[in-house]
Amino acid sequence: MEKKKNITSFAAMKRLSIILLATLVLSLTAMAQFRIGVKGGVTTNALHFDNKILSSERRTGWTAGVHMELGLPIVGLGVDGSLMFKHHNDVLTGDRNTYHRDYIEIPVHLRYKLQLVGLEKIVAPYAFTGPNFGFLCHESKDITWDNRASNVSWDAGFGVELLRHVQISASYSLGLTKAFKKVGIDKEGESITGRDHCWTLTAAYIF
Repeated sequence: MEKKKNITSFAAMKRLSIILLATLVLSLTAMAQFRIGVKGGVTTNALHFDNKILSSERRTGWTAGVHMELGLPIVGLGVDGSLMFKHHNDVLTGDRNTYHRDYIEIPVHLRYKLQLVGLEKIVAPYAFTGPNFGFLCHESKDITWDNRASNVSWDAGFGVELLRHVQISASYSLGLTKAFKKVGIDKEGESITGRDHCWTLTAAYIF
């Protein structure tokens, strides 16, 4: 009898815990602040090969897309994500040919915004970091340039929000996975792989 009573009490506590957890999640979601906007900017990209036979010049590209933010109940903390189109221009050192690569990128960042008392509606500095997932959608037609269909990089950057709507930021993307390989470049005809390292300067308008 006592055992049955304990089981009943445990089941009741379990249901209560689930209800409380669901209530907490819904409350946090309701308290969270969701915003969306448009974003664009310029990039400078360099190719880092796993063999010093090849090197590249840093070249300018551009990026544009949609930006989303979710402010969490914890003061200053939030999550942001974007759906971006990024255009790379690549030139190997000593090579006059320019190679074009276009990606659809989905960066997902953890963000911390500094709350300046009395100035938070005018200026708010912030920092962010997180992974960036890229998917190749177009490339130059070159039989010796083999681009991977997808790659992952890690972003870190900082910025400032002005008047709660305009955001200006700078970030650095470090390639974590190999994004491309150059086929038959050395004497043995073996391929050389490499990663993207990219600086990005963007401006965004958040509605």
